[in-house]
Amino acid sequence: MRVHTLTLSAFGPFAGTVSVDLDDVGRDGLFLLWGPTGAGKTTLLDAVVFALYGTVPGPRGQEKRLRSDHAAPDVRTEVRCEVTLGGERLSITRRPEQVRPKKRGTGTTTEQALLHVQRLTDGGWEPVSTRIDEGSEHLRTRLGLTAEQFCQVVLLPQGDFARFLRAEPEDRSRLLRTLFDVDRFARAEDWLAEERRVAERRLDAARGQLGALLARVAQVAGETVPEELAVDPGDVAVGRWVRGVADTAAARAAAARGIAERAAGAVAAAAEQLTAGRSLAERHDRRDRAVAELHGLAAAAVDVDRLRERVDAGRRAEPVRDALETAGRAARTAERAAASLATASAAWAAVAGGRPADTRTARALRAEAAVAVELQVEEGRARELRARADDVRRRADQGERRVVDLTAAAAALPGRLAGAEGRVARAAEAAARLPGAAAERDQWGDREAAAEVAAELSALVAEVGVQVLQRREVLVTARERAVDLRTARLDGMAAELAAGLVDGADCPVCGSVEHPHPALPGGRVVTVEAEESARADADRAEAGLATVLAEQADLSSRLAAAQARAGDEPLAELRDRHAAARADHDRTAGTAADEPAARAELAQVQAEAVELAEETTRARSALSAAHAELEALELARREVESRLVRAVGEDADLATRARRLVREAELCEACLDAETVELRARAELVTATARAGERAAGAGFDDVGAAAGALLERDELARAAERVEQHDRAVAVTRAVLAEADLADLADRPDLVALEAAARSAAGTRETAVAAATAADRCVHELDLLGGELTSARVELDERRAAADHVGSLADLVNGRGANTLRMRLQSFVLAARLEQVAEVASTRLQDMSGGRYTFRHTDAAGRHGARGGLGLDVLDEHTGQQRPTKTLSGGESFMASLALALGLADVVTAESGGVQIDTLFVDEGFGSLDALALDAVMGVLDDLRRGGRTVGVVSHVEELRTRIPSRIEIRTGRDGSRLAG
Repeated sequence: MRVHTLTLSAFGPFAGTVSVDLDDVGRDGLFLLWGPTGAGKTTLLDAVVFALYGTVPGPRGQEKRLRSDHAAPDVRTEVRCEVTLGGERLSITRRPEQVRPKKRGTGTTTEQALLHVQRLTDGGWEPVSTRIDEGSEHLRTRLGLTAEQFCQVVLLPQGDFARFLRAEPEDRSRLLRTLFDVDRFARAEDWLAEERRVAERRLDAARGQLGALLARVAQVAGETVPEELAVDPGDVAVGRWVRGVADTAAARAAAARGIAERAAGAVAAAAEQLTAGRSLAERHDRRDRAVAELHGLAAAAVDVDRLRERVDAGRRAEPVRDALETAGRAARTAERAAASLATASAAWAAVAGGRPADTRTARALRAEAAVAVELQVEEGRARELRARADDVRRRADQGERRVVDLTAAAAALPGRLAGAEGRVARAAEAAARLPGAAAERDQWGDREAAAEVAAELSALVAEVGVQVLQRREVLVTARERAVDLRTARLDGMAAELAAGLVDGADCPVCGSVEHPHPALPGGRVVTVEAEESARADADRAEAGLATVLAEQADLSSRLAAAQARAGDEPLAELRDRHAAARADHDRTAGTAADEPAARAELAQVQAEAVELAEETTRARSALSAAHAELEALELARREVESRLVRAVGEDADLATRARRLVREAELCEACLDAETVELRARAELVTATARAGERAAGAGFDDVGAAAGALLERDELARAAERVEQHDRAVAVTRAVLAEADLADLADRPDLVALEAAARSAAGTRETAVAAATAADRCVHELDLLGGELTSARVELDERRAAADHVGSLADLVNGRGANTLRMRLQSFVLAARLEQVAEVASTRLQDMSGGRYTFRHTDAAGRHGARGGLGLDVLDEHTGQQRPTKTLSGGESFMASLALALGLADVVTAESGGVQIDTLFVDEGFGSLDALALDAVMGVLDDLRRGGRTVGVVSHVEELRTRIPSRIEIRTGRDGSRLAG
């Protein structure tokens, strides 16, 4: 990292714009930033940090007051810085959020923060990013340092390291945490603590499970858990107690099975006696039912004999059935014929009017009806005349309405002419305004389209931003892996070199040909190939991030261009204005396009006026003709209707008269037909009655009535015969049952209630015994299962107790407790290792500055009042050979120790960050406490720092340094703020 130029405006004490060319002032590798106290020397360093990180170190950054109080309102607070990061030359422009006067009107407005990052290429400066988050990430990935690390590594604030030199271990730990990442070790501590809690919960769960199993054993066996087992269920006495409980349960089960077997024998004997008793009772019941049934059959014998006689008579009357049915049908036919004759005679009498019902009367009625039908033709002519008159009347009414409409239309023509002329004038005016409306519509349409493109690009920029974050995570992960592998390889470098040693060959480190104690790997072995592969993965991740960042920069530039075209109005307002302009243009275009139609309408209205006058004349002539025709038709209709009235007589009309005459003729003819049918039916009845009498006498009946009375329906006769046969069969069956051998000489009826009670009692006793035996066997089985579960639970409890003890001891160890005699947490141990590295690197420079007198020594001793150890720092005084605290150093010695410590820490942090190359350093204050010899020694160290092209800037107000360092930047201050001299 090298800083080339720095320009700041209205920043800190600088009211205007100042520029510093660090390439020019630092051409000798060492320059002085000189000025009185409060002039703004540190402000230039703050500007570098602000350009790179957007913040400033220390309390000044907490206050967030970067803008100069001396600056004019129209001057923007801004920092521009050119740096080289990772071989890439960048131009950084950053502004904080600030209040400025409004461009239009009065008052102020808040201007948002800004960051522009550009890259120098063969074609000049090209944009990298215009977004704060994206540009900051681009810078951070190339710096490889956080803001805190940068301030400690590049700016070397001596006051901070003087405090660090004298600080207690806990205070020193806070600074080291900001420089070295120990989060993964903190996570390891938290993980082990959580694992201990999980192991303890699992151990408690195992104890609870074993206690629950013991309680279950006690519940199954009906016992009580002994008090010593309830206190510690893991005791070895658990097995003895469970085996005793199981033996007792087995003995109870054997005794219960014997009782159940004896109860089963008693149940079998009682069941046998109950079966014999039920068989004897069933024979008694059969005999009693047969006797009762025979008595019932004897009581029904009288009714069955009467039914048997009726069956015999019905069978004799069956051959006479057809003759009797024929006589019955003839009688019914004669009755219907007589009824029909009476009905027809009554109907004719109602209309006869004294006329006889004969053939001559019927013919006369038919002739009168024919005359009425012939006159119906005149009715049709009368209807036709009425229809024609109605049609002519309608035409006359329409003609009158037409004349009225034409008259009204003629009255409305002047208004229509005026309307058509106005429409033509409006269309002509719209045609003149149309070009202006089109221009305004296009203008708002272009701005709306630009705003929509800006909205789409904003969404794309957001999506690419997500990709940038993802690529950054990939890059950070790849870098962390590369750093981890490099650290592991460095830790095992001695073993790696030792692996290549051969007896008799020179050691590449010390040159010895003997290798009595070659180093062995202390951890995982990292090869060069693995380290190079991890670095290549990081490079590929960085290239992928650069690609996405380039895409983001392109989208951002396109977004800015679209926003410039769209203007300041929001998209919704642009849409409304475009819609209003489009609607106005559409209305104007529509009105202008109406001009040909308007002129055609005007010509049409003028032509209609002429045509309307002619049509009115024709309508009046047609109305006069219709009135004359209507009068002639009405005269003809009245003559025809007069003739019809005379022909109808008393009837409603000719059709009614014709229907009445036809109906009377039909009634007369029906009366004549009914008389003929009635005579024929009476003759047939006499013949059928005589034939039936002869057949009844032949069957043995006194007359036809007796034969008809004995006649039964065929299914009724069959049912009666079946009932007689059933009665005879039932008597025979019942007598056969009473004659069976097993119903003779029966013993007394047994007491089934007593036998069943004895059987139930024996069964209840057996069920109780079987239930007790089953419960005892189930208890033995469950105890066997619970015994296996108890064995598994005891094994699991022992395993979980061992695991909890192991995890607990590890958690105590990494948290500085238990076997950790130094009371160092894991994080402190890692920081102590880093501090030991810093002390080794810083000791070289401290020896140079102190003339070989002082050397840093890291110590693991505990702090005051029993504080945790691991971060102690002492110095070894070669003059006395004593190791003493750093607090005992004098002011000048403390400055040299602090500077050496700052430089050493910068070297270690740089290596920790992946070997970031730092080409520009700033050493801030502290030189005033040195004497001439000490100052010479410090200057010698600073001369060593600028070797290899490094530039070192010394920040001081000490006058002597102005003579020692010829290349310098001098700052002067006044009532109007600070400025650069020269």
